[in-house]
Amino acid sequence: MPKGQINDATAYYIDLIKNAFVRSNFRVSTFHKNDFELEDSDYIVVVSPKDFLGVYRRNRKAKIIIWFQGLLPEENKMLMGANLFQKLRFPIYNWMERKTIHHSYFNFFVSDRMKRHFSEKYAYDNSNFLIIPCYNKNLKREYFSSSIKPKTSFVYAGGIYPWQCFAETIAIYKEVERKNNNAFLTVLTKDQEKAENMIKMEGIKNYKINYVSLEEVMHELGNHKYGFLLREDNIVNNCATPTKMNTYLSAGLMPIHTYAVHSFNEHINLDKFEIKGNLESEKSKLAEEILVHDDIQIDYNTYYDVCHSNFKEYFDDTHYIEKITSELISRIHAN
Repeated sequence: MPKGQINDATAYYIDLIKNAFVRSNFRVSTFHKNDFELEDSDYIVVVSPKDFLGVYRRNRKAKIIIWFQGLLPEENKMLMGANLFQKLRFPIYNWMERKTIHHSYFNFFVSDRMKRHFSEKYAYDNSNFLIIPCYNKNLKREYFSSSIKPKTSFVYAGGIYPWQCFAETIAIYKEVERKNNNAFLTVLTKDQEKAENMIKMEGIKNYKINYVSLEEVMHELGNHKYGFLLREDNIVNNCATPTKMNTYLSAGLMPIHTYAVHSFNEHINLDKFEIKGNLESEKSKLAEEILVHDDIQIDYNTYYDVCHSNFKEYFDDTHYIEKITSELISRIHAN
């Protein structure tokens, strides 16, 4: 685990895999560099094709387990753009990903759509995989209360990269604020200066920008009614499972999101406790839907029950530890 790849979103997932092995009486060690002794009896867990190839070059017989966090070629293309340098790297990333998927001992995917993507792109048809969405929070009952959820209060948590749709988020919020001057937006991000500039350019009046620690983030989120989680409809987002959904629901927020994340469409049903649309829709239309929803009386006891039913398997540690034990560790014992 290179230290740069351990963050708020990944540490929980890695610990979930660790815990399954520890409970099955494996000895687990963590290394931040590729400088460990490699025994034939070892099983190595990595979190990127680059790390996979680093181990694979040392020992072609190594039993390497990989968690695919995303789509390496497509994500880099999205982040870096279509410049000449990126065009040259794209086939290299494709080769790395293809090599990894066909030589790994076992694969963790974050969604059914990701698995299907690898099947379609690389003719991957093995059964050596398990699907676990990205999440890092448990449901917190204390945040499901109307007394701490001001009406027309919104929060956005995360970075402001283009693929996170922060520009689209504040444009839609601007329409909400224009129609209701009691609306208020809180932005929690490390990129405070850039976020401030973008918000001022939109002419938004009612807002605050802050960054809080991982320990404080739930308390901050819990004091709002809605959470923005917008994504464009593309293959990267179709295959992803943004941790933000889990975090928002844990804090009793009702998500404002899009149809782009296929796994959420298939596995999360919040009934009337969500606002879901397309980014292609007119901003004023989506803003109107938000304001209409804001006038609905919310029973937070019922909303908690709805979230609890969604968490029961989709965001449940016990469920996934049992799956890892039965589908990965039983495979190891069988060999």
